[in-house]
Amino acid sequence: MTDEQQLTDQAIPTATAIADAARFMAQLSGLLTRDIDPDRFADRFGTSINHPAFVMGHCGYFAGYCIEMLDGPRVLESRDSELYGLGSKCLDEPSRYPDKDAAVNALVDRLHQAAEFIETGGDQPLARSSEGTFFAEKFSTLGGIANFMLVGHVGYHIGQISAWRRVAGMGSAMSF
Repeated sequence: MTDEQQLTDQAIPTATAIADAARFMAQLSGLLTRDIDPDRFADRFGTSINHPAFVMGHCGYFAGYCIEMLDGPRVLESRDSELYGLGSKCLDEPSRYPDKDAAVNALVDRLHQAAEFIETGGDQPLARSSEGTFFAEKFSTLGGIANFMLVGHVGYHIGQISAWRRVAGMGSAMSF
């Protein structure tokens, strides 16, 4: 057996790789928010930093968008687009956002739902062209977009929660 055949035989399907990483992002999201006081969850402390309530909803919105983009069931509501969609801004209006437990659970559940949907669908839907999507110029396939939305995008925004924690006077939440 050649080295190339061994690599091919051991390769992880794209769907599995994306799903596993999405589940890990769900775990990290929970770790970063577990000790945040619910009364501070939608507080920007007079800065322009995104608060955790916005980050959770925004990432959950795009996980849902990912499911719909891959022809999965409709999971987004019209309110979601206004509050969390492309170009939305973090608001200093805590009453517009779900409470901490609801926000964290919604993101974690949506990431797990997206991971399950992608794994069930396999690699074929991920190989489809991205033409006609708002990311067509960045990614050639829907798999590239799904990977970004569920992994890179979530990682970027939970990094904002790490920065928010510092602004809030909190320490690191990371302990594996």
